[in-house]
Amino acid sequence: MITPFRLSALLVLLYATGLTVGENNIAAADDGTMDYVMQGDEELVDEQYGGDPGIFSGVNTYSRSLVRKLPVDRGWTYDSPIDKSIKNVFRSTKLRLEYLHWSIEGPDNILLSAPILGNSDPTEPSAVFDRSTGIARGNGVALNYIDRTMDTNGMRGVLEFALPEGSLEWNVWGLFKNESNRPTNDIFATQTNSIPADDLVVVTNFNINGELASNTNVYDTSYSVNLNTEMVGTGVNYILDPYLPGEGFRMQPLFGFRVISLQEAMNQVGVDSGGGIGTPRTTQIYSKVENRVFGPSIGARAEFKHSRFSIGAEPKFTFGFNRNTNQVATEQLFEATDPRIVSVEKNNEFSPTFQLTLYAKVNVNEHFKCFVGYDYLYIGQISRAYDIIDYNEDRASTNPATGTKVRQQNSKFSTDGITAGIELVW
Repeated sequence: MITPFRLSALLVLLYATGLTVGENNIAAADDGTMDYVMQGDEELVDEQYGGDPGIFSGVNTYSRSLVRKLPVDRGWTYDSPIDKSIKNVFRSTKLRLEYLHWSIEGPDNILLSAPILGNSDPTEPSAVFDRSTGIARGNGVALNYIDRTMDTNGMRGVLEFALPEGSLEWNVWGLFKNESNRPTNDIFATQTNSIPADDLVVVTNFNINGELASNTNVYDTSYSVNLNTEMVGTGVNYILDPYLPGEGFRMQPLFGFRVISLQEAMNQVGVDSGGGIGTPRTTQIYSKVENRVFGPSIGARAEFKHSRFSIGAEPKFTFGFNRNTNQVATEQLFEATDPRIVSVEKNNEFSPTFQLTLYAKVNVNEHFKCFVGYDYLYIGQISRAYDIIDYNEDRASTNPATGTKVRQQNSKFSTDGITAGIELVW
């Protein structure tokens, strides 16, 4: 039987179980997402009944849902410090491509022989004698190698990134192999030539146990000398931003590290018929140097900048150290039976290096520039292939040809020339 009391309790129970969930609350999360909070029974109890759930004891009044709307996925580095740094670096990157036309300092009055005892000028014709028999072989001259300016071409690439308070510059450059040949046809002829002025042979003189002597190799058939030189280099520089940005004159200190490699090889080949009294032979004297100069650099970039053009100069000094490897090889040096003999020597030298770069740049637009310039490069304490040969006969040795070997001999080196190229700016 349904009494009024039971009916009232039933209505209250139905009202409680069928209660509407309520309105949604929306809140913004810290990372930019949106939180949708669904208000449930517990909140209504708190609002309408003063937070006292005891009046509905045994009834589960807690119902809460959370829905989160995520943003579009833009990558794990989007707006992160790493992402911002990478974008800033590439936003102001510069790439320079240059053509180089440089002149390498070559041999200047280098005698490819030991001095001849009793002859103040071996490059002038004088009577020469066969080393083995002592029989006169006519008039002979030692070769004086002169090729002061060896022109060559090359390329250079420079990549520059913007960094806080400055920029990082990486450069790679190289000069194509230069071949220098000393012409000998005008000074050489066989003894049968009917022109007296050309009735010459080419000779190479050798000391005896380190002492000056008249001890000549005679080449009466042919003689040739070939010199190959090539250079490559790379370096990294950090260039500080100017104190006052914008147009006008500005000075930017720089410091970095650089590496330069200078390799050179010289090959001398002389052919002697023996003159009817000896055994024919083809003598080869080969020399090679590998210079590796490296060290820290300091310098500055002085530039006058205008909206349409800029001109500048960049002097740079390197505290260089030269780790060089020198080699001399001979074959059939004195006799046709002389084997190939190789001697190698390694040295460490302090090689101060100085480079001056001058340039003029025209701004075609904000992303493209053209420029021309001039470079001068000086390196101290460099080995050259024509300097390291010790022309000597060791008569105390079982094979006297072992006396001709590598020696330590260093000299200054310089190269200079014009440059032209383009610059791309992102």
